[in-house]
Amino acid sequence: MKKGQVQINHHWARFAVVAVLSIISVLSVAQLANATGTISKADLSGPWAMSLVGDTGCGISSMYVTFTLSSSGTGTASIVSHTAGCGDATTPGQTFTVQTLAANGSGTANLTCGPGCGWNLDIQVSADRATFSVVDVSTANPGNFLEGVAIHQ
Repeated sequence: MKKGQVQINHHWARFAVVAVLSIISVLSVAQLANATGTISKADLSGPWAMSLVGDTGCGISSMYVTFTLSSSGTGTASIVSHTAGCGDATTPGQTFTVQTLAANGSGTANLTCGPGCGWNLDIQVSADRATFSVVDVSTANPGNFLEGVAIHQ
């Protein structure tokens, strides 16, 4: 075996070790969803924290929204926002409402953001009911492009 071949074999061996360690790391932190069955609005009751980013009527925006949902999917929200066009603001007393929710966790929700302001969101609840993703793709909200994730606290 030539000296160059030994170096190549060592290179591949190091690569293989790193790849195996990476796979083990990913598998060790991955959690299996134990929950199955029909997802309901009552499953979402309790406190939530949601991050939203995108482009709104205030321009490029990032927001932190906290809310507590009732078993019927409604709750009061507080929005802390950082926007290009409207500056920084805290807007308490808003509403977050899960409007529809299918058994598989897909649905729609609405978040108000002040007088005459609100976003219609498509949501997808995770099987373990610990998180849900949100995105504003509603044609009723032209010029609004928001997306984010809510985490059950």
